[in-house]
Amino acid sequence: MSNTTQDHSGGLAKGSITPLEVGMQSVANVAPSAVIAFTPAAMAAYAGNGTWFSFLIGLGIVLVIAYSISQIARRRAGAGSLGILARPALGASGSFATGWALFIGVVAITAGSLPGAAYFLSRALDNVHVTGFDGKGGQIILNVLVLVVATYLTITSIRLSARVSSILELTSIAVIVVVLVIVLVKSGNFFDTAQWKLTGSTLNGIVFAIVLAILGFVGFESAAALGEESQNPFRAIPRAIRGSAILAGVLYIFAAYAQVGAFKGGPSALATSASPMDDLAVQYGISWFQLLLNLGITASFFAVVVACINVAGRLLFTWGNEGLMGSWLAQAHPKHRTPSHAIYLVFIPILIPPVWCLLAGLAPLAVVTYIDTVGVFGYMVAYTLICLAAPIFLQKIKAREVARAWVIGLIGAAALIYVFYRNIWPIPPSPVNTLPYYFLVLFILGLLGFFLVKIRRPAVAAQVGTFADDNPSAV
Repeated sequence: MSNTTQDHSGGLAKGSITPLEVGMQSVANVAPSAVIAFTPAAMAAYAGNGTWFSFLIGLGIVLVIAYSISQIARRRAGAGSLGILARPALGASGSFATGWALFIGVVAITAGSLPGAAYFLSRALDNVHVTGFDGKGGQIILNVLVLVVATYLTITSIRLSARVSSILELTSIAVIVVVLVIVLVKSGNFFDTAQWKLTGSTLNGIVFAIVLAILGFVGFESAAALGEESQNPFRAIPRAIRGSAILAGVLYIFAAYAQVGAFKGGPSALATSASPMDDLAVQYGISWFQLLLNLGITASFFAVVVACINVAGRLLFTWGNEGLMGSWLAQAHPKHRTPSHAIYLVFIPILIPPVWCLLAGLAPLAVVTYIDTVGVFGYMVAYTLICLAAPIFLQKIKAREVARAWVIGLIGAAALIYVFYRNIWPIPPSPVNTLPYYFLVLFILGLLGFFLVKIRRPAVAAQVGTFADDNPSAV
């Protein structure tokens, strides 16, 4: 393994982020509270009593992916996240494909989280009798406001954005867990035999719900984008990746079980709820929790926006340093040492999709589901490529874990490919059936652009994935 040393003068604030703050970035990007707020209900429409089981399978797949990412991350680090991790095994083309798929995923998840934050913020305002933001115009105003605040925070300080996001997220998790414990105990359905037996669930329904389950984990690897700024990145980043996945998985399995078990009318009623946590609070006489719940879920969606902008900005910053995109993207803020130009660039692509969907008359949480689903396909492609890259990389450096890495990597890649396949065949109902193709069009356009660069500027294309540091002590 070559030992790469980059000239980072004038760039990001190298070594400025503690291991705890690195972990905060991944937790904030996963944002379990936002997932708990609506994902179990969406999954219940397909998996019913098997919703918790879909989450369990999703956790297993994510841990397999986490293993593959960690095997490279403890040997290589940089601001380009999974793109720079893929480079030693898959070359410049594989590095770009991985990074571009991740970039689409990050931008889409950010765009999908905006209407989530705006929707629950408007509900919190309703709780204190401040009305006027529930309609289309009010929701668009809140979307813009959330994005402006998040952009300011990510440019001001990576440490501040990580701390604010994680504090908001952990507080929100605490509130939601308390509410779920209360309603589950009050329901008298603590041991729900229908869920343990997966009563009424089908294999197709459970598998289809897995893509939404994986959506709940996306971003668990986002600490990898802080390789340039992290203290001891070769230890801190793998730990953050594994820890955030396990924390989220345990919370999701419990939340799905509690919501399905406690919701009056069962999984079919839960699937039709526009705001399951609010409805549970009302059903069990703790409606005074609604304001805290709505504020907490707002904070969680906001944390996703902040964390994803951090990743998107650093991907563009890396491509700017490598010469693939304009060199102005590689310019860090002179005071804050953040990739400010890159962050400004992603503002409009993030804002357009939710505003377009809201103007088209879609409900805010439907916008969240549709745009986020496009994003999760991007993450799935990036994760698949990393699962294949890890054993190739380890084989190249003659590491001891090669055989195990091949087994685990192939399991992870096969699982992700199968989940993708099951979401295009049998053909799901409209508009869900169109979502994978939105991603594929964007992905192919990016690849075509890169191959044009390979033809016209081969030396530039060859540099993709090289803006990184290798750990000379790891074998």
